[in-house]
Parts: sequence; structure tokens; C-alpha cells
Amino acid sequence: MTLKIFTPIYFILFFTNIVEAQKTNNKLKSASLSLAFGSNQFSTAIDYKYLWKLGKKERFATGFGARLTSNFGSKNYYTTAPAKLTSGKTGPGVLFGDDITQNIDSVFFSTSQVNALNLSINFAYKIKEKITLGFNIDAIGVSFGSNKTGTYFPNVGVGSTVSAKPTSFNALLISDNDKGSLNSELYGQYNFNKKWGAKLGFQFLFTEYKTNTLVQTTPTGDKNDRFRNKASQISLGITHIF
Repeated sequence: MTLKIFTPIYFILFFTNIVEAQKTNNKLKSASLSLAFGSNQFSTAIDYKYLWKLGKKERFATGFGARLTSNFGSKNYYTTAPAKLTSGKTGPGVLFGDDITQNIDSVFFSTSQVNALNLSINFAYKIKEKITLGFNIDAIGVSFGSNKTGTYFPNVGVGSTVSAKPTSFNALLISDNDKGSLNSELYGQYNFNKKWGAKLGFQFLFTEYKTNTLVQTTPTGDKNDRFRNKASQISLGITHIF
């Protein structure tokens, strides 16, 4: 997930076009309820989007939104999260770095539950009158959930019991530089009429826990308390268009 490269370009294009877009009543507002399924977990998501249609034909739309994602997991591993530990890189270089195996530990949770409330960046393109393709990605927000007991497994050694809570602050940065829990979705939507539609999509979801203590010490002496799960999920949803 790449905010430092992507965001400046996005905002330049967005605000260049928004002045023209505001001259006409071409706003697109909608709310969706989605259910997504992945390996050993599922998620629900409620979102609201406020988009502006751009261009002469108004096929392309972009804007902002808000999304509440609730993830429920069973028997999942969360692995070392910070990019400086997983690849030894930060910034854009993290996209091309190999994992440093000896730095990657894990925490196993028999059950997990993370709620993430984030502001999102949204894009949509109308292919036909009733068919739209869209993409959205969480940018910044907060996560919350109850304390969970898990088992910490170092790269070498035996496991030990730990307590952890969802990382409270979420921020879209670059790949493993991301912090907290963030959702993204690529979807296709069919509108039955001017008010209702159904969508099928693919979600890529990061959820993250922070242990109550710095449980991990790498071979080079770095400490860590953040552990992440990455989930690919198929989503189904219903959309109300305002």
C-alpha cells in the first residue's frame, strides 16, 4: 500500500478537477454493506462514499469516504509487522525487499477480532449504464477491540503466552510501513435501479495487534511489539445510492 508516492499525485489530480466538477450537480453518494470471506476469517464492512463525477461523459468518479470494518478470525498467525524488521528497508524500497527470515516471529491467536474505522480514498468507473468498476483503500483512522491472549513464537525457541490489543492508530504508508488495520477493495457493481445495487469484490485486509510488552528481540537487538495478518477475501455487498 503506497501513500507517499500515490497521495501527492492523487490530490493534484483531484483538486484540479474538483473545481470543474462543482459547477454541476454531479456528486455520487452511496452507502454499502459488505460481507467478505477468507481463510480462517471473515469480515463485515459498512461504508459511505462521497464522489465527484469527472470528465465530459462523467464516467470516472473519485472522492472520499469512511468505512467501518470488523474482522473475525479463528486460529490465525500474526507475523512481525514493521518494515525495518521484515525487509530491513523503509520508503519505496520496501516494495522490492526480500523478507529477513530471522527477524520474523509470530503470535498465534485461537480467536481474533479487530474493528477498524478509517477514512478512505475511492475511485469508480462506469462501464455501462448499470455496471461500475471501483477501487477503494483505507488511508487513516483508528482500530479498537478487546484484549486477546495468544502464543508468541520466536524464530528460534519455544512459545510463550502473551496479551495483545488491536493497534490503535491506522495509517496507509508503503507496504509493510503501513500501521494498524487497513482494508482495500476492488469490486464490480450492478445497479438494479437508481437507488439499489449489488457488488462482488476482492478485499485485501491488514489487521494488526500490539502486544502488551516488547516480546520480540531480533538477532541485532531490535525490539518489537507489532504483529500483522494479511488476508485476501472475496466480498459480497449491497449498495444504496442517494
